Amino acid sequence: MNLFLYTLLIYVFLTILTTTAMHDFSFRHTLFLLVDAILLVAGGKLVKEKTWYYRVIVYMLALFCSVFLIRYFTPTALKVWDVDIYFSFCLAIGNIFLLLLSVLPQAGKLKNVVLGIGSTLLFLPLIVLWGYYFSESSWLNVDGVMAILQTNTSEALEYVQDKLGCLFILFIVLYLLLTAGLGVVGNKLELKRSSWKIYAGAVLFFVLNAVLMFRTSDNFVTSIYAETKNYQKNYDEYINQAETRNQELSRSLQAKDTGEPGIFVLVIGESQNRTRMSAYGYQLNTTPWLASMKQNKNMLLFQNAYSCHVQTVPALTYALTAKNQYNTLDLKKAVSLIDVANASGYQTVWLSNQVRYGSWGTPVTVIAGAARQQIWINTHSGNTLDTDYYDGELIKRMQDINRSDKMLIVIHLMGNHISYHSRYPAEFDIFKSEGKRSEYDNSILYNDHVMKELLTQLSTWTGFKGLVYFSDHSEGVNHGVGHNPDTFIFDMAYIPMYMYFSDSYLRDNAEKLYNLKKAQNNIFTNDLIFNAMLGIMNIKNKTLYEPENDLTSSRYDKNRNRFMTLFGKRYIAEDNGMQTYKH
Repeated sequence: MNLFLYTLLIYVFLTILTTTAMHDFSFRHTLFLLVDAILLVAGGKLVKEKTWYYRVIVYMLALFCSVFLIRYFTPTALKVWDVDIYFSFCLAIGNIFLLLLSVLPQAGKLKNVVLGIGSTLLFLPLIVLWGYYFSESSWLNVDGVMAILQTNTSEALEYVQDKLGCLFILFIVLYLLLTAGLGVVGNKLELKRSSWKIYAGAVLFFVLNAVLMFRTSDNFVTSIYAETKNYQKNYDEYINQAETRNQELSRSLQAKDTGEPGIFVLVIGESQNRTRMSAYGYQLNTTPWLASMKQNKNMLLFQNAYSCHVQTVPALTYALTAKNQYNTLDLKKAVSLIDVANASGYQTVWLSNQVRYGSWGTPVTVIAGAARQQIWINTHSGNTLDTDYYDGELIKRMQDINRSDKMLIVIHLMGNHISYHSRYPAEFDIFKSEGKRSEYDNSILYNDHVMKELLTQLSTWTGFKGLVYFSDHSEGVNHGVGHNPDTFIFDMAYIPMYMYFSDSYLRDNAEKLYNLKKAQNNIFTNDLIFNAMLGIMNIKNKTLYEPENDLTSSRYDKNRNRFMTLFGKRYIAEDNGMQTYKH
């Protein structure tokens, strides 16, 4: 059978296969498949044993294309041209790698080294994609990559242990078997060396595959890297423009509008779902202190608070800056709450039980870094094997704060972060009947105790005015999932929020308290914390302040239809209401 017919048969086969699988056809993109067919025939003509070439290339393509199964099992759109382009990209990479192997001396050390390094790099993305799928039941995208980049060794190990367990070992074994399998079959390849035509053909083969790889480099797998790079660029711009933001802030802030004296405390919870809190109606008594405070005239419990995103860094980047889902402000120009407080003459403190990220500076780290006093009780900055302390240690470290009569203290808890059983001491291991869900309930119980102790101590401080508590996002514990935006359910966005004010603050700010009480049942997303804190602290900056987004204002826009989460991808109005509380 002549080469033309071979090529035609392969082209027709690939076209029928992709068209049937995707129930769609794109003539333009089948031209890539025609190039694939030509290269497959040419590859077989260049090596001594073409049978081995086809075995290896089929082996590699089958593995590379296994990612189609992930897309099939997850609710993500995939078009026929996505399949054609990605297949061509994989073939080009495979051909270049196999050509390199075939020109190396048989059974030589160099060939073994190239096989080892090459197979390791080629199959690593597959293991990452499949590992993420088995842990999160979704396709890896920019949010997932950013979450991985923003984690640390300790958190990563906890995640693997909690999510994958023995499956992780299976993945490592599978990875080793895949690389070993490629080594076995790849070692058989050898380029024909009979004439200059073969060498010229090899050069041409390399060039054609390189061009194909370049033309198909923008595909649904490599786009993960491209989107993450763009995401990172935007965050880098935010970090690099810190000085410019502060200069503009100094010019716009008038002395008479720099807030009122007193000690204000903002507490950031972690991964807390209000539907697992008895203060919000959950059957088990997981928040006895907060439930007892509901009738206290100094306490306000907000019933319909949502997170603006379901991952920490995106949520807090909006919550702690002037940027929110409802304005058009460019993130890199958005000043932080710490910046505003500093410019307004407050002594700012950042007290955290979160690990400070080491080499990868996220915006949250930059925001925290602007605080004039910083206390990180996880001192190893990204290299700890576990949380150094339970959150109760933060109460003890309050004594290390250099106090003044005008302060903003931000406290970042470890809260209810996975692994749940690591978040509370043994005496809070009360609930046991539901496995991980009970561990989560125990972490909620301990969080309630910590907040009780914190407020008890703050109430003894002269000048204490108020405390605001909110969680960065929730956790889909009721449904056995975490907080992956790819598998979003509203459970992941159900966060608690409450405020406590001193008697002196209640007396001096009657109108604000009246507005806050009226707003307790209104919808609120935590990217509006920035405006709420400006209102509470009486910082009046016309260029920053948005009364329609400030709960303390009579002009707060409570229209249910405007509220969003996932940075505008989902509307809160789509939510049919809070989950039924069950045990």
